[in-house]
Amino acid sequence: MTTIDMLPELPEESEPSTADTASGPRADYAKRRTFTAEYKRQIVAEYDQAAHGEKGSILRRERLYDSHIQEWRAANTAGLLATGTRKGRPAGSARTAEQKRIVELERENAKLRGEALKKDRVIADRDAALEVLGKGVSFLEALSSRNRS
Repeated sequence: MTTIDMLPELPEESEPSTADTASGPRADYAKRRTFTAEYKRQIVAEYDQAAHGEKGSILRRERLYDSHIQEWRAANTAGLLATGTRKGRPAGSARTAEQKRIVELERENAKLRGEALKKDRVIADRDAALEVLGKGVSFLEALSSRNRS
């Protein structure tokens, strides 16, 4: 009997795993969950009403962390969960074409300033190298003139 024959047989999978059905480099990773405002309000209320020993079981059951509850409670207190709005810019604050152009020009300006700074550093390095080279040439000329005399 060989070693391979001694290994237990694995049960065959009847359904393909999520890693087999999805493609890409992160196919086997868990998908990010999203929660509705209603769900968040419900869970925060349930968590707040739970007795001290039951709070952990709610988090385990819903696969949540205490930080979720803290964040959702703060959003609920601020009124963000009541309206169902999301974080970010307030509604109706779409940028005008002129504002978009300003942002684009500011990005380009920052990029060009960075490139200019890099070029200034290269020029400074070259100047330092030329100065060292010039001193070396002067030293060699001085040695050569001493040898002639």
